[in-house]
Amino acid sequence: MNIEIINKSKNEIEFVVRDEDPSFFDMIVNIASTKKEVEFVAKKTADNLANEFSIYLRTREAQAKDVLLECMNEAEEQFCGIVKNLEKAVSKK
Repeated sequence: MNIEIINKSKNEIEFVVRDEDPSFFDMIVNIASTKKEVEFVAKKTADNLANEFSIYLRTREAQAKDVLLECMNEAEEQFCGIVKNLEKAVSKK
């Protein structure tokens, strides 16, 4: 995985992710879109053939970096919950 920060300020952060599956980042965007501190969040894929996408997050007052880290932690917790539920379901059969 290769992550490059394109823009970082108090209320904005934008980064490009290369050579990584976008699923976890989709979770982050979905979580961020529910936060009242977030003014705008989006994931942009330039080309479906290129294994590259960018994430842009803009906040109202809060530090964009802090909100992003909070969303990442929530996404990790959700992902771990999914894994546990899947393990339980598989072990039952």
